Amino acid sequence: MSGFVSIVGAGPWDPELLTLAGRDRLAGADVVVADYLVNPALLLHCKAGTEIVQRMSGPHADSRIDQDDIHRLLVEHARAGRYVVRIKGGDPCMFGRGAEEAQYLRAHGIAFELVPGVSSAIAAPESAGIPVTHRDYTPAVTIVSGYEAYEKAGLAVEWEHLARSAGTIVLMMSMKNCRDNASKLVAAGRSADTPAAVIRWGTRGIQHTIVGTLLDIADRVDRAKMRAPAVMVVGEVVRCREHMDWFEQLPLFGRRIVVTRANHQASGLVGLLARQGADVVPFPCLELAAPPDPTAASHALVARDRFDGILLSSPNGVRACFEALAQANLDVRALAGKLVAVVGTGTSEACRQYGLRPDVLPSTARAEGLVNVMREHGLLEKRWLHLRADEGRDVLARAIVAAGGDYQLVVAYRTIRPKVPELLLASLGPPERGGERVDAICFASGKTARHMLESLSDAFGRHEAHAIVGHAKTIALGPVTAAAVAALGISVTAVASEPSDEGMLRAVMDAFPPPT
Repeated sequence: MSGFVSIVGAGPWDPELLTLAGRDRLAGADVVVADYLVNPALLLHCKAGTEIVQRMSGPHADSRIDQDDIHRLLVEHARAGRYVVRIKGGDPCMFGRGAEEAQYLRAHGIAFELVPGVSSAIAAPESAGIPVTHRDYTPAVTIVSGYEAYEKAGLAVEWEHLARSAGTIVLMMSMKNCRDNASKLVAAGRSADTPAAVIRWGTRGIQHTIVGTLLDIADRVDRAKMRAPAVMVVGEVVRCREHMDWFEQLPLFGRRIVVTRANHQASGLVGLLARQGADVVPFPCLELAAPPDPTAASHALVARDRFDGILLSSPNGVRACFEALAQANLDVRALAGKLVAVVGTGTSEACRQYGLRPDVLPSTARAEGLVNVMREHGLLEKRWLHLRADEGRDVLARAIVAAGGDYQLVVAYRTIRPKVPELLLASLGPPERGGERVDAICFASGKTARHMLESLSDAFGRHEAHAIVGHAKTIALGPVTAAAVAALGISVTAVASEPSDEGMLRAVMDAFPPPT
């Protein structure tokens, strides 16, 4: 049986610029072969168990695969009947060798598709406030390779033609040859005063833009010690940046912020931070797994006459509850006449998405807050079923039993430490191994903090793991999380005023006030 290969464009970097088609292909993949310029956050769209092969780069990369290896891997996995996603930065056919891979697959009898992506040739200039076309400047744009490998292959760039054109020129892969390419354009007749810009890491929260002219852009780039990946834009449209620079003005621009959550719960805060300009790193710390007894929750719900109310202390608990109802061939109607008590607005909203309106919701999103509300309304003396994870605090259990009530705990799911993509770990490592600094880490629970430390320790050692976390500001979702994080030896910088994505965003922005 032959499998299938999707050659997918990942976009320039911003995880929100992955197309819906690309997201869906990743979600269904058995195997993903990723280039090093692919944002590791995109790999979190993959299902559990997906095999990820990453093309590493740089002097400290632990593993490298060349183009021949990629061709071989695509064919081998497809012939084994697997669905393979080959994901490449930007658009797969914009200097991305996607066309070569497609031709190789066709020659070897493998079915494939090409899924376009947003090219950095357009996205990077736009994120720097530079439109590649403009009614007042030019109706044309030429995208050209600035990489000498094409000339070595006998495909020389027509510099005279480029220099005579009135349009915008976008040079891809031009960092190494920035000076040479600028000189060739001037020698071919383009004015040395022509505006030029170089944008590194376009659309990313650590984007860096240098503006000059063809005469001095290379000197400016050298002084800034700018490195790849970057694109070079030549033309009058560069002047627009003076009035259109927007991305680099956002309040969290330049801040690299790690979000530690369960894979399926990180997207909300990631999006909020990214829209404020942050370079966001979603770090998978929790993965849901089946409970020790997969039928315990459904059996408890079938025997619902034995309890008066149900306790749900997390959105995952809500999800587990309704999965257990479905397993028992029941639905929300089975909870008619039962009290529903929840901890936190997030859990309450999860209930509402299933058509269930909670009866008890404390103003303080802690188990202690729920206990106080239950005590005020004489509810502790009733019979309660608590569906939760395998680990948790016993505040509710102690209060209910002490009041003469009945407390039944059912472990409805487990939270385990997931495997972290190699590229993502490498990006957080020490500088001498290619890592980049971390400005802040958002912790949603003590368990996410513990799992992050364990994953970093496995990769870099315990001392280095604590150093990576210790150099960053830490934001806790609430006081319980703050206490658990502090117990791990991590200093807590700020605590969200409310346990929500919006509360975490406000706490992060307060931790990085704008300059006065």
